[in-house]
Amino acid sequence: MQKTFNREGFCNFGIQSGTVFIYLKLLRESVLFAFHALSVNVLRTVLSLLGITIGIFTIIVVFTIVDALERNVKSSVASLGENVIFVQKWPWAFGSEYPWWKYWQRPLPTFREMEELSERSALAEAMVFQVFLSGKTIKFGGSSLENSDIAAVSHDFNKVKSFELLDGRYFTEMESAGGRPMTLIGAEIAAGLFNDSDPIGKEIQAMGRKLTVIGVFKKEGSSLLNSSLDNTVIIPVNFARNIMNLKSERLGPMIQVKGKPGVSNDELTED
Repeated sequence: MQKTFNREGFCNFGIQSGTVFIYLKLLRESVLFAFHALSVNVLRTVLSLLGITIGIFTIIVVFTIVDALERNVKSSVASLGENVIFVQKWPWAFGSEYPWWKYWQRPLPTFREMEELSERSALAEAMVFQVFLSGKTIKFGGSSLENSDIAAVSHDFNKVKSFELLDGRYFTEMESAGGRPMTLIGAEIAAGLFNDSDPIGKEIQAMGRKLTVIGVFKKEGSSLLNSSLDNTVIIPVNFARNIMNLKSERLGPMIQVKGKPGVSNDELTED
């Protein structure tokens, strides 16, 4: 049997076959030209690839650093406590136009003012009075740690400041009010003075006074806002009255106020 073909269909098939053949030929020539260019200009190719690799790596590193800084800032702010405002003489401000002469005339907040604010405020959930002393030596037996921090706080410190205890407990209200010689210590102090032994119930020495360890803070790591408790000894503010002047400006006395749920910082500040 003899096969017949439609003339118009045959022509269309021939045109399509020719077009595909041209595309394949152009593709082959392009690939060969690219390989030839790469082989002839090896140094340029290597440098181009190296530049692209460095660029991509740099972008990845930058984004990684930014993410790490963002996490650190969020962690530092969270450690200060949520919905908390600070009442103090010197504000957190920076820049060349810092009006220090204006802030210099401000009075220092006192423990009594904290008590009055606590009685009057309708929007505050908790308040804490705190003073801070740095560069002190903490001792236990024959071991000592220099450049440690001592923070004297009122009882509601645990309601305002966010932290976790690795071991032990917080002050009772009676211990805080009575100014008992008890302390909670940071992870670095515990490791430096006691190594692997249990510090709970043992006595350390700070500023010439003996303090019984009742709790150890969980390690927090470094903080951009210097809010870590790792190298800090916490004592009741009523005990601190016996060994330091709570009205001294070098102690940086401050009142921290935590608002009730749903209360914004602006509303709390106005209150």
